[in-house]
Amino acid sequence: MSACVADSLSMSSDKNTVEIVSEDLAHKPNPITSVLSAQSNIFADEDHDITLTFIREYEKNGPTSMTVVDLNAVTKKIDKQMMLIMFLCYTCQFIDKVALNYANIMGLKKDLGLVGNQFSDLATYFFVGFLVFEPIQGFFIQKNSPTRVLAVNVMIWGVLCMCSSATSNFAGMLSVRVLLGCSEAAIAPCLVLITASWYTRGQAAFRTGIWYCGLGGGQIIGGLISFIFQQISPSAPFQGWKIMFLVVGFGNLLVGVAAYFYLPVNPVDCRFLTDDEKYALLTKLSEAKIGVQSKKFVKSQVWEALTDITLYLFFIIACTISFSSNTITTFSSVDILSFGFTSKQAALLNMPSGAVSIISTLLSTFFIMKGFPRGLSIMILCLPAVCGGALLSFLPKSNQAGLLVGIYMINTIVAPLAIVYAWVGNCVAGHTKKICFNVAVMFGFGLANILGPQSYRADDYPDYIPAKVSMLATQAATIGIAALINLVYFMRNKKRSKEAEKAIDEDVAAAYLNKTDFENRSFKYLY
Repeated sequence: MSACVADSLSMSSDKNTVEIVSEDLAHKPNPITSVLSAQSNIFADEDHDITLTFIREYEKNGPTSMTVVDLNAVTKKIDKQMMLIMFLCYTCQFIDKVALNYANIMGLKKDLGLVGNQFSDLATYFFVGFLVFEPIQGFFIQKNSPTRVLAVNVMIWGVLCMCSSATSNFAGMLSVRVLLGCSEAAIAPCLVLITASWYTRGQAAFRTGIWYCGLGGGQIIGGLISFIFQQISPSAPFQGWKIMFLVVGFGNLLVGVAAYFYLPVNPVDCRFLTDDEKYALLTKLSEAKIGVQSKKFVKSQVWEALTDITLYLFFIIACTISFSSNTITTFSSVDILSFGFTSKQAALLNMPSGAVSIISTLLSTFFIMKGFPRGLSIMILCLPAVCGGALLSFLPKSNQAGLLVGIYMINTIVAPLAIVYAWVGNCVAGHTKKICFNVAVMFGFGLANILGPQSYRADDYPDYIPAKVSMLATQAATIGIAALINLVYFMRNKKRSKEAEKAIDEDVAAAYLNKTDFENRSFKYLY
């Protein structure tokens, strides 16, 4: 790099190609350069986004001549470096849930001496730890890189999962499950923040869908693992479900180590992009007016989040979605057994549920990337889930095929949570406010997962009709909540369209000065 100033960055006729020019500073100043020159004192304030320091240095030591950066190529580099590991992180944290599901039909209940509702309590108290630790994990994420918090928690998760095989009674397994919940509280918020920090709003929904497919992948892999370890004789000195937890936990540990070394701290500090590519990427990301990361905790943003009605709407929709999605994944094998199938058959017959989850997630987020409305996508996905809930609730037990189809159809309710994750990441600005929204969504997720397992009561065995009707009701409620969020964002955009446009330098500054979507009146909501 020379000492010349990179003073012009423009989009060519191809919106995915950026030209960085070191000439013509006086005539075509970069909007970010204008911000830096007009507000040079911001570097003494830790409230600004971390990317500003990089931009200032780049502006001083930019290229000596025109440099063309292909943003499509940059995105492919990011995908290659990050998406597989993010997918594996979400897969691993989900496999343990289905591992508990399958362990139940592999003899866990008998070996641990579980009685009454104790198996349901194992699923419930996992999320008690999850809820208690969610704000604590939010604090760690605010003060540290989300990639580091993610990697450390995945490693801890792996160790704890292996400890599950050492338990011999309800109390021991319950303790491990609570600690696992504390660790998992960081996984989804970290992945949401990482995605929003590296991808444009158009790209983020589909990338969220990709790593969220780990849920369906966990269902498929978990079914295979369960089937394999069910071949171990019940009289073996070490039970099959215990070996399963050891294998799953060790896999988690390896993924956590890979995440620590391969996921970069942030776009500024990554090694696989050149400075020109970083500069072009950050400028493209600034169009969303969201920013990348600020380590300062801003109290005013917490208050703003608490007074934003969409915080509560996202909390509620996370509850209604998660009540069904995680209940069906935890108890699907129990349901299939109740249809008259064997435990080995239940493991294999549950695998198509993962395929339904993956297909619905990828299709919906792909069309969102192409411009399809987010709220409408959620409503459409809820329709087959409602039909599936009705089949499970009202079909006679003798109709095995129809009941299986009902379970598979309910799994379309899994995809809307990926859309909610991306929606929050794209429609909330201000780093502290964004973390508050993520915590609210995860609180909704955790609360639903406390209530959901409790709907499967021992007194309702084997049909569990109240649980199935509850899933049907929450799926229907999700449609109304999605429509309401759409309406709120539509009205906000309509009101802002009547306000005077701000200067472009002030507009871009908001992205890097840690301004919220309320403070930056040029911010446009997606719906």
